[in-house]
Amino acid sequence: MSQPLLKLDQVTIQFGGLTAVSKLDLAIGDREMVGLIGPNGAGKTTAFNLITGVYQPTAGRIEFAGLPIAGLKAHELTKLGVARTFQNIRLFGSLSVLDNVRAATQLHRSHGVINALWRGRAFRESEKEVRSFVMDLLGIFKLDGCADEEAKSLPYGDQRRLEIVRALATKPKLLLLDEPAAGMNPTEKEALMHLIRFIQEKFQISILLVEHDMKVVMGICERIAVLEYGVKISEGTPAEIQSDPRVIKAYLGTEDDEENVEVVHA
Repeated sequence: MSQPLLKLDQVTIQFGGLTAVSKLDLAIGDREMVGLIGPNGAGKTTAFNLITGVYQPTAGRIEFAGLPIAGLKAHELTKLGVARTFQNIRLFGSLSVLDNVRAATQLHRSHGVINALWRGRAFRESEKEVRSFVMDLLGIFKLDGCADEEAKSLPYGDQRRLEIVRALATKPKLLLLDEPAAGMNPTEKEALMHLIRFIQEKFQISILLVEHDMKVVMGICERIAVLEYGVKISEGTPAEIQSDPRVIKAYLGTEDDEENVEVVHA
């Protein structure tokens, strides 16, 4: 791999006497799809929170596009090109679909405070451009027909898609997806897999995926890292991961789980 887009070097975080993530090394290249898996409590979401500035590492170094980012606030990271979704949907339920996405464009707005207050020409032109950008983005994901509806009125699968669209509106270079298949039925999960592949190809971005559903992870990720109790115990291609005895013991666990993973590559 050439210069990685994201690099975690010996990253550790402790909460009192608990080490939630220990000496984690992880690199994600440009336009690469990487999965992060492990049992409940393995440190996956904590790793996401370290990357996105929610937590600061106790030790180690995090770089994005060659720049150290530990200590930066979430909005500063978003402006650099890091976006995420959440395990539990965090939309503005009472706002319209359009306004949910429009809110995510604020970091890239060019008009000043005076134009915003007085609704000057620059503000009006900016608003027109933003609306056009948002509607085009919603159109790509077939959500433009419900642009004026409240976000909370959408079906669950559409709310998941809207959250991803909102993240994409920040124009990220790296998109972190935290259990996007949670709560979905098999048909919705299949559609999600196609959607994630489409996003990577359409927007030419890198994706880091945390997901419990092995069919989703093994079906779309080029490389997978496995955490157990905050420690990375394995990393490799889907085929390498599903045959690693350490992973089978720590996570995949049973014969049924192994069979489920192998079906993906049948």
